[in-house]
Amino acid sequence: MKIKEQHALISTYSKVNLDKICKIFDRFNIKIISTGSTAKHIKNLGYKCQSVSSLTKFKEILDGRVKTLHPKVHASLLYDRKKLSHTKIFNKLNFPSINFVVVNLYPFEEMAGKNKLKECIEMIDIGGPAMLRSAAKNFESVTTIVDPKDYDNLSKVLIRNSGKTNIKFRKKMAKKVFKKTSSYDQEIYNWFSNKKKFNIKFDNLNKTKLKYEENPNQKSFFYKENKNTFFEFQFHGKEIGYNNILDLNSGIDCLKEFSDPTCVIIKHNNPCGVASRKTIKDAFTKSYEADSLSAFGGIITLNRNVDKNLAQILSKKFFEIIAAPSFSSDAKDILQQKKNLILINTKNIKINNKQDIKSVAGGYLVQDKNKKKILKKELVNVSSVNIKKKILDDLIFALKVCKHVKSNAIVLAKNKQTLGIGAGQMSRADSTNIAINKKNVKNKNKKFVATSDAFFPFTDNIKKLIRNNCEAIAQPSGSKNDRKIIDYAKKKKLPLYFLNFRLFKH
Repeated sequence: MKIKEQHALISTYSKVNLDKICKIFDRFNIKIISTGSTAKHIKNLGYKCQSVSSLTKFKEILDGRVKTLHPKVHASLLYDRKKLSHTKIFNKLNFPSINFVVVNLYPFEEMAGKNKLKECIEMIDIGGPAMLRSAAKNFESVTTIVDPKDYDNLSKVLIRNSGKTNIKFRKKMAKKVFKKTSSYDQEIYNWFSNKKKFNIKFDNLNKTKLKYEENPNQKSFFYKENKNTFFEFQFHGKEIGYNNILDLNSGIDCLKEFSDPTCVIIKHNNPCGVASRKTIKDAFTKSYEADSLSAFGGIITLNRNVDKNLAQILSKKFFEIIAAPSFSSDAKDILQQKKNLILINTKNIKINNKQDIKSVAGGYLVQDKNKKKILKKELVNVSSVNIKKKILDDLIFALKVCKHVKSNAIVLAKNKQTLGIGAGQMSRADSTNIAINKKNVKNKNKKFVATSDAFFPFTDNIKKLIRNNCEAIAQPSGSKNDRKIIDYAKKKKLPLYFLNFRLFKH
């Protein structure tokens, strides 16, 4: 067997674009060796292909578990072409010299999410990683392709180099192999350890430099995990910046709490006005009225179509972004007259529901997303003071908003409209004061409900809320003074509801 002949070993789970590889190998007379279903697929595409078993004289066994785990295969991948002793030993095996290895692995991660024991075990690839690692170790002579996205890159290199690859390309591909097999093994380890996935694979993501950072002295980037991002669905306005993305994410995340037509206005990563109404136009109007001062230059997120009438109202005010699941053609014509106004269609944008990840000194903080739903059954009436359904609905509405306000968080509401929001203060008393002061700008004598993201440890805030016309409170329990708070509410005949979970957001 002539060693000068080039051979490629192809064994892939995903057959996507395999015809591209076969075509380029055929062009440069690179002979194909393959296994099982891959060999069958290649032949169906119309290309010649030798089976591994016909060359090793060892048939696939154990339902395909053992097919490429053979000394001749790995000798071909690993022998040092520059060493005469290696070449002499290899020539005695009468086996093709493999110059290319195209392998992608069983989709273990996908199966692990389904939590089926036998299926997960079968998706633990053994032969694939072994071939990839052997070939990648010998990158000075062997080219490895682990990602179908690199099929086009391989084709370009082969065309440029008349059917060969250069050392720079082979080394780059080898690096990808060891990164892939490392993360693949980590996924398997996590499954055995019953650990939830945490892998930031920045190198595999599409990196975009952002034009606007949090501050001009900082560089910022966005790493795209898929094509359903704000960038793909922006259809007008200036480029999206770092702060825009954070605000948009917060607004859409908060909107998910509501099924009624709802508007959430975000300013500096906090809701400043939220309202639900029968129409999206009224929802916007009420959310804007809740704190029009803070809404200036804010981010408008809506869960219904923007029509001509709403667009005319929106166009008269200054906002950075308007995001909605759809815009009528008339609405687009009106809003696009504002050159810098960012317009985004959010219909196909999905907020990451997996984990919150923050970079800190020495590593990363990772926690599950707060997907706890605010439901009526979660509220316990601890003061035994009955209230109307409308007031209870307002408490639920305010708690849903409170969940998305930075701690310490206080939300005052009436008729499914926020009247005052106190956010991000070091003292709950300060947040209460801010919320009350905002409410009193336009609604000084108006009754309202109040919610907190954690317990009130003392009665001082409750006294202040009552003095300002509070007619019901909902808060998480857990303070050693819960009993005192309940007794005080009963004394004042104030409806008081407890949750058994907190709503902190830092």
